[in-house]
Amino acid sequence: MFLLIGPMKVNGVPMRRINQIYCIASKTKVDISKVELPDRLTDEYFKKKKLRKPKHQEGEIFDEAKEEYTVSDERKEDQLKVDRQLLPIVKAVPHMKGYLQSPFFLSTKQYPHEMAF
Repeated sequence: MFLLIGPMKVNGVPMRRINQIYCIASKTKVDISKVELPDRLTDEYFKKKKLRKPKHQEGEIFDEAKEEYTVSDERKEDQLKVDRQLLPIVKAVPHMKGYLQSPFFLSTKQYPHEMAF
């Protein structure tokens, strides 16, 4: 698993942990060695929260609403902290902002393992 970071302001991707099999590596390199991540970014931090399902009892079927996921203030704060450090780095590399903003897609008979990015 590794940490995927947008930055949120550039392409709308929030910080999240994903399995590396869902990513396609490219030759593009950006030095992020000076970016400081908060210490609280652990596996527990990124675990999906269990939402409480309402228990339907007699007469209460339509009374209760489902609990919905909302982004915590802690996550918003961490996202801003990391984005503030990444934005100057992204702007320093020519064409990096456009590269991060463009969507990735494959057409017919295009195979990612045969491509060089």
